[in-house]
Amino acid sequence: MPDPRILAHVDTLRLAVKQPFNFRYTLWKPSHFATGLEQHSADTSWRTFRVGELLTGVVMAMEDADTLRAEVYADGAWQEADRDRLTARLTHSYGLDEDISAFVAQAEQVPPMREPLAALAGMRQSCPENLFEIAIISLLLQNATVARTTQMMTNLLDHYGRVVEFDGVTLKAFFTPEEIVGVDEATFRERDRLGYRAKYIGRFAEFFATHDPDVADHADKAELMREFQTIKGVGPYTAAIIASHAVRDPSALGLDVWNRKLLAKRFLGVDDAEADVVMAEMTRLFPGYEGLAGLYVIEDAYRAQAVVELIE
Repeated sequence: MPDPRILAHVDTLRLAVKQPFNFRYTLWKPSHFATGLEQHSADTSWRTFRVGELLTGVVMAMEDADTLRAEVYADGAWQEADRDRLTARLTHSYGLDEDISAFVAQAEQVPPMREPLAALAGMRQSCPENLFEIAIISLLLQNATVARTTQMMTNLLDHYGRVVEFDGVTLKAFFTPEEIVGVDEATFRERDRLGYRAKYIGRFAEFFATHDPDVADHADKAELMREFQTIKGVGPYTAAIIASHAVRDPSALGLDVWNRKLLAKRFLGVDDAEADVVMAEMTRLFPGYEGLAGLYVIEDAYRAQAVVELIE
Protein backbone atom coordinates (compact mmCIF):
# COMPACT_ATOMS: atom_id res chain seq x y z
CA MET A 1 0.00 0.00 0.00
CA PRO A 2 1.14 3.61 -0.56
CA ASP A 3 2.53 5.86 2.17
CA PRO A 4 -0.11 7.28 4.52
CA ARG A 5 -1.93 10.38 3.38
CA ILE A 6 -1.69 13.03 6.10
CA LEU A 7 -5.08 14.46 7.06
CA ALA A 8 -5.51 17.99 8.39
CA HIS A 9 -7.90 19.02 11.16
CA VAL A 10 -10.92 20.70 9.55
CA ASP A 11 -13.82 20.70 12.01
CA THR A 12 -15.22 19.87 15.44
CA LEU A 13 -18.70 18.38 15.72
CA ARG A 14 -20.68 18.26 18.92
CA LEU A 15 -23.50 15.74 18.67
CA ALA A 16 -26.29 15.31 21.20
CA VAL A 17 -26.90 11.75 22.42
CA LYS A 18 -30.14 10.42 23.85
CA GLN A 19 -29.80 8.64 27.18
CA PRO A 20 -29.22 5.92 28.15
CA PHE A 21 -26.06 5.84 26.04
CA ASN A 22 -22.91 3.75 26.42
CA PHE A 23 -20.09 5.35 24.43
CA ARG A 24 -17.56 2.58 24.79
CA TYR A 25 -19.71 -0.40 23.85
CA THR A 26 -21.64 1.46 21.17
CA LEU A 27 -18.57 2.47 19.17
CA TRP A 28 -16.46 -0.62 19.98
CA LYS A 29 -17.89 -4.11 19.79
CA PRO A 30 -15.76 -6.87 21.41
CA SER A 31 -17.03 -9.39 18.82
CA HIS A 32 -16.06 -7.43 15.69
CA PHE A 33 -13.21 -8.70 13.54
CA ALA A 34 -10.16 -6.58 12.74
CA THR A 35 -10.43 -4.32 9.70
CA GLY A 36 -7.78 -1.67 10.29
CA LEU A 37 -10.48 0.98 9.74
CA GLU A 38 -10.79 1.87 13.41
CA GLN A 39 -9.01 1.89 16.75
CA HIS A 40 -10.37 2.23 20.27
CA SER A 41 -9.14 3.00 23.76
CA ALA A 42 -11.22 3.10 26.93
CA ASP A 43 -12.45 6.64 26.28
CA THR A 44 -11.58 7.49 22.65
CA SER A 45 -12.36 6.05 19.22
CA TRP A 46 -10.57 6.72 15.93
CA ARG A 47 -12.35 5.82 12.68
CA THR A 48 -12.04 6.57 8.96
CA PHE A 49 -14.98 7.52 6.76
CA ARG A 50 -15.37 8.33 3.08
CA VAL A 51 -17.37 11.56 2.86
CA GLY A 52 -18.15 12.09 -0.79
CA GLU A 53 -14.75 12.29 -2.50
CA LEU A 54 -12.93 13.09 0.74
CA LEU A 55 -10.88 10.82 2.95
CA THR A 56 -11.70 11.67 6.55
CA GLY A 57 -10.53 10.56 9.97
CA VAL A 58 -12.67 11.18 13.04
CA VAL A 59 -11.60 11.16 16.69
CA MET A 60 -14.60 10.61 18.97
CA ALA A 61 -14.98 11.01 22.73
CA MET A 62 -17.66 12.15 25.16
CA GLU A 63 -17.40 15.86 25.94
CA ASP A 64 -20.01 15.51 28.68
CA ALA A 65 -22.72 13.00 29.56
CA ASP A 66 -24.99 14.13 26.73
CA THR A 67 -22.54 15.25 24.02
CA LEU A 68 -20.28 13.27 21.73
CA ARG A 69 -17.39 15.36 20.39
CA ALA A 70 -15.97 14.45 17.00
CA GLU A 71 -12.71 16.02 15.80
CA VAL A 72 -12.66 15.78 12.00
CA TYR A 73 -9.58 15.47 9.78
CA ALA A 74 -9.71 15.47 5.96
CA ASP A 75 -7.53 15.46 2.86
CA GLY A 76 -9.20 18.33 1.01
CA ALA A 77 -11.45 21.38 1.19
CA TRP A 78 -14.13 20.88 3.83
CA GLN A 79 -17.55 22.28 2.93
CA GLU A 80 -20.78 22.77 4.87
CA ALA A 81 -22.34 19.96 2.82
CA ASP A 82 -19.56 17.64 3.97
CA ARG A 83 -20.21 18.64 7.58
CA ASP A 84 -23.91 17.87 7.18
CA ARG A 85 -23.18 14.55 5.49
CA LEU A 86 -20.77 13.40 8.21
CA THR A 87 -23.08 14.58 10.99
CA ALA A 88 -25.91 12.51 9.53
CA ARG A 89 -23.56 9.54 9.05
CA LEU A 90 -22.33 9.55 12.65
CA THR A 91 -25.80 10.07 14.10
CA HIS A 92 -27.19 7.19 12.05
CA SER A 93 -24.17 4.89 12.42
CA TYR A 94 -24.25 4.88 16.19
CA GLY A 95 -27.94 5.58 16.82
CA LEU A 96 -27.12 8.73 18.76
CA ASP A 97 -30.72 9.96 18.61
CA GLU A 98 -32.40 6.61 19.26
CA ASP A 99 -34.51 6.02 22.35
CA ILE A 100 -33.85 2.50 23.67
CA SER A 101 -35.66 3.01 26.97
CA ALA A 102 -38.56 0.76 25.87
CA PHE A 103 -36.10 -2.07 25.18
CA VAL A 104 -34.38 -1.54 28.53
CA ALA A 105 -37.69 -1.66 30.40
CA GLN A 106 -38.61 -4.84 28.52
CA ALA A 107 -35.23 -6.53 29.05
CA GLU A 108 -35.15 -5.74 32.78
CA GLN A 109 -38.12 -8.09 33.21
CA VAL A 110 -36.15 -11.06 31.81
CA PRO A 111 -33.79 -12.46 34.51
CA PRO A 112 -31.19 -13.94 32.08
CA MET A 113 -30.78 -10.46 30.54
CA ARG A 114 -29.95 -8.62 33.74
CA GLU A 115 -26.21 -9.34 33.71
CA PRO A 116 -25.60 -8.26 30.07
CA LEU A 117 -27.89 -5.28 30.56
CA ALA A 118 -25.94 -4.12 33.60
CA ALA A 119 -22.52 -4.66 31.99
CA LEU A 120 -23.40 -2.94 28.69
CA ALA A 121 -26.03 -0.44 29.86
CA GLY A 122 -26.91 2.00 27.08
CA MET A 123 -25.20 0.10 24.25
CA ARG A 124 -26.63 0.69 20.78
CA GLN A 125 -26.28 -1.19 17.53
CA SER A 126 -23.36 0.23 15.54
CA CYS A 127 -22.90 0.25 11.79
CA PRO A 128 -20.39 2.93 10.72
CA GLU A 129 -20.28 1.52 7.18
CA ASN A 130 -22.41 3.03 4.42
CA LEU A 131 -24.63 0.86 2.22
CA PHE A 132 -21.85 -0.12 -0.18
CA GLU A 133 -19.45 -0.98 2.64
CA ILE A 134 -22.13 -3.01 4.47
CA ALA A 135 -22.78 -4.93 1.27
CA ILE A 136 -19.07 -5.78 0.91
CA ILE A 137 -18.68 -6.88 4.54
CA SER A 138 -21.89 -8.93 4.40
CA LEU A 139 -20.56 -10.66 1.30
CA LEU A 140 -17.25 -11.47 2.99
CA LEU A 141 -18.99 -12.88 6.07
CA GLN A 142 -21.04 -15.37 4.05
CA ASN A 143 -19.99 -18.98 4.70
CA ALA A 144 -16.62 -17.89 6.11
CA THR A 145 -14.74 -18.11 9.38
CA VAL A 146 -13.59 -14.92 11.09
CA ALA A 147 -10.03 -15.67 9.97
CA ARG A 148 -11.11 -16.11 6.34
CA THR A 149 -13.22 -12.96 6.39
CA THR A 150 -10.34 -10.99 7.92
CA GLN A 151 -7.99 -12.27 5.21
CA MET A 152 -10.32 -11.24 2.39
CA MET A 153 -10.97 -7.84 3.96
CA THR A 154 -7.24 -7.25 4.38
CA ASN A 155 -6.62 -8.13 0.74
CA LEU A 156 -9.29 -5.74 -0.52
CA LEU A 157 -8.23 -2.83 1.68
CA ASP A 158 -4.55 -3.36 0.90
CA HIS A 159 -5.17 -3.48 -2.84
CA TYR A 160 -7.91 -0.86 -3.29
CA GLY A 161 -8.21 1.13 -0.06
CA ARG A 162 -6.11 4.01 1.27
CA VAL A 163 -3.90 4.59 4.29
CA VAL A 164 -4.30 7.80 6.28
CA GLU A 165 -2.61 9.37 9.27
CA PHE A 166 -4.33 11.72 11.73
CA ASP A 167 -4.12 12.53 15.43
CA GLY A 168 -1.06 10.30 15.74
CA VAL A 169 -2.74 7.13 14.42
CA THR A 170 -2.47 5.36 11.07
CA LEU A 171 -5.57 3.60 9.75
CA LYS A 172 -6.92 2.17 6.54
CA ALA A 173 -9.81 3.77 4.66
CA PHE A 174 -12.44 1.98 2.59
CA PHE A 175 -12.41 2.09 -1.21
CA THR A 176 -15.37 3.63 -3.05
CA PRO A 177 -17.50 1.84 -5.66
CA GLU A 178 -15.84 3.92 -8.39
CA GLU A 179 -12.38 2.78 -7.27
CA ILE A 180 -13.10 -0.91 -7.93
CA VAL A 181 -15.74 -0.77 -10.65
CA GLY A 182 -13.17 -1.56 -13.35
CA VAL A 183 -11.57 -4.55 -11.60
CA ASP A 184 -12.37 -7.84 -13.34
CA GLU A 185 -13.69 -10.98 -11.69
CA ALA A 186 -10.48 -12.95 -12.26
CA THR A 187 -8.47 -10.38 -10.30
CA PHE A 188 -10.90 -10.50 -7.38
CA ARG A 189 -10.76 -14.28 -7.45
CA GLU A 190 -7.03 -14.86 -7.93
CA ARG A 191 -5.24 -11.87 -6.41
CA ASP A 192 -7.76 -10.99 -3.69
CA ARG A 193 -8.70 -14.64 -3.02
CA LEU A 194 -12.43 -13.99 -2.76
CA GLY A 195 -13.54 -17.35 -4.13
CA TYR A 196 -17.14 -17.42 -5.36
CA ARG A 197 -17.64 -13.88 -4.00
CA ALA A 198 -15.52 -12.53 -6.87
CA LYS A 199 -18.50 -12.62 -9.23
CA TYR A 200 -20.64 -10.47 -6.94
CA ILE A 201 -18.36 -7.70 -5.70
CA GLY A 202 -18.13 -6.03 -9.09
CA ARG A 203 -21.92 -6.00 -9.34
CA PHE A 204 -22.14 -4.22 -5.99
CA ALA A 205 -19.63 -1.66 -7.24
CA GLU A 206 -21.58 -1.05 -10.45
CA PHE A 207 -24.84 -0.63 -8.54
CA PHE A 208 -23.50 1.79 -5.95
CA ALA A 209 -21.53 3.80 -8.49
CA THR A 210 -24.96 5.06 -9.61
CA HIS A 211 -26.79 4.89 -6.25
CA ASP A 212 -25.59 7.10 -3.37
CA PRO A 213 -24.49 4.64 -0.63
CA ASP A 214 -25.10 7.21 2.12
CA VAL A 215 -28.89 7.26 1.85
CA ALA A 216 -29.59 4.48 4.35
CA ASP A 217 -31.28 6.74 6.87
CA HIS A 218 -33.67 8.05 4.19
CA ALA A 219 -35.01 4.66 3.08
CA ASP A 220 -37.12 1.93 4.61
CA LYS A 221 -36.22 -1.74 4.76
CA ALA A 222 -38.71 -2.91 2.13
CA GLU A 223 -37.56 -0.24 -0.32
CA LEU A 224 -33.91 -1.14 0.19
CA MET A 225 -34.61 -4.84 -0.24
CA ARG A 226 -36.32 -4.18 -3.55
CA GLU A 227 -33.39 -2.06 -4.69
CA PHE A 228 -30.75 -4.60 -3.64
CA GLN A 229 -32.51 -7.44 -5.42
CA THR A 230 -32.05 -5.62 -8.72
CA ILE A 231 -28.33 -6.48 -8.32
CA LYS A 232 -27.75 -9.71 -10.20
CA GLY A 233 -27.07 -12.54 -7.76
CA VAL A 234 -28.56 -10.86 -4.69
CA GLY A 235 -31.54 -12.74 -3.28
CA PRO A 236 -34.03 -11.92 -0.51
CA TYR A 237 -31.82 -13.29 2.30
CA THR A 238 -28.73 -11.22 1.46
CA ALA A 239 -30.86 -8.17 0.72
CA ALA A 240 -32.56 -8.51 4.11
CA ILE A 241 -29.24 -8.72 5.98
CA ILE A 242 -27.85 -5.60 4.30
CA ALA A 243 -31.09 -3.64 4.64
CA SER A 244 -31.56 -4.55 8.30
CA HIS A 245 -28.10 -3.24 9.18
CA ALA A 246 -28.60 -0.15 7.04
CA VAL A 247 -31.90 0.90 8.60
CA ARG A 248 -30.86 -0.17 12.12
CA ASP A 249 -33.68 -2.67 12.54
CA PRO A 250 -33.62 -3.69 16.26
CA SER A 251 -35.68 -6.80 15.51
CA ALA A 252 -33.25 -8.24 12.92
CA LEU A 253 -31.41 -11.21 14.40
CA GLY A 254 -28.96 -13.29 12.40
CA LEU A 255 -28.57 -16.80 13.81
CA ASP A 256 -25.36 -18.60 12.94
CA VAL A 257 -24.43 -21.80 14.77
CA TRP A 258 -22.51 -20.06 17.56
CA ASN A 259 -25.11 -17.37 18.21
CA ARG A 260 -27.91 -19.91 18.14
CA LYS A 261 -26.21 -22.05 20.80
CA LEU A 262 -25.37 -19.02 22.92
CA LEU A 263 -28.96 -17.76 22.93
CA ALA A 264 -30.39 -21.26 23.44
CA LYS A 265 -28.21 -21.67 26.54
CA ARG A 266 -29.09 -18.25 27.90
CA PHE A 267 -32.86 -18.21 27.31
CA LEU A 268 -33.90 -21.86 26.93
CA GLY A 269 -31.42 -23.50 29.29
CA VAL A 270 -30.30 -26.04 26.68
CA ASP A 271 -27.02 -26.48 24.81
CA ASP A 272 -28.64 -26.03 21.41
CA ALA A 273 -32.01 -25.72 19.70
CA GLU A 274 -33.39 -25.29 16.21
CA ALA A 275 -33.12 -21.78 14.84
CA ASP A 276 -36.89 -21.31 14.63
CA VAL A 277 -37.26 -22.38 18.27
CA VAL A 278 -34.62 -19.86 19.41
CA MET A 279 -36.17 -17.14 17.27
CA ALA A 280 -39.64 -17.83 18.64
CA GLU A 281 -38.35 -17.51 22.20
CA MET A 282 -36.53 -14.25 21.41
CA THR A 283 -39.73 -12.86 19.90
CA ARG A 284 -41.75 -13.94 22.94
CA LEU A 285 -39.32 -12.27 25.33
CA PHE A 286 -38.28 -9.23 23.28
CA PRO A 287 -40.93 -8.45 20.66
CA GLY A 288 -39.58 -5.86 18.26
CA TYR A 289 -36.12 -5.98 19.85
CA GLU A 290 -34.91 -9.52 19.12
CA GLY A 291 -31.73 -8.30 17.40
CA LEU A 292 -30.82 -5.77 20.07
CA ALA A 293 -31.36 -8.34 22.83
CA GLY A 294 -29.21 -10.85 20.97
CA LEU A 295 -26.51 -8.21 20.55
CA TYR A 296 -26.32 -7.63 24.30
CA VAL A 297 -25.85 -11.35 24.97
CA ILE A 298 -23.28 -11.79 22.19
CA GLU A 299 -21.16 -8.77 23.14
CA ASP A 300 -21.31 -9.71 26.81
CA ALA A 301 -19.92 -13.14 25.89
CA TYR A 302 -16.95 -11.49 24.14
CA ARG A 303 -16.19 -8.90 26.84
CA ALA A 304 -13.64 -11.05 28.64
CA GLN A 305 -11.77 -11.90 25.43
CA ALA A 306 -12.42 -9.38 22.68
CA VAL A 307 -11.48 -10.20 19.09
CA VAL A 308 -9.68 -6.83 18.90
CA GLU A 309 -8.64 -5.47 22.28
CA LEU A 310 -8.76 -1.83 23.38
CA ILE A 311 -5.43 -0.02 23.13
CA GLU A 312 -3.83 1.52 26.18
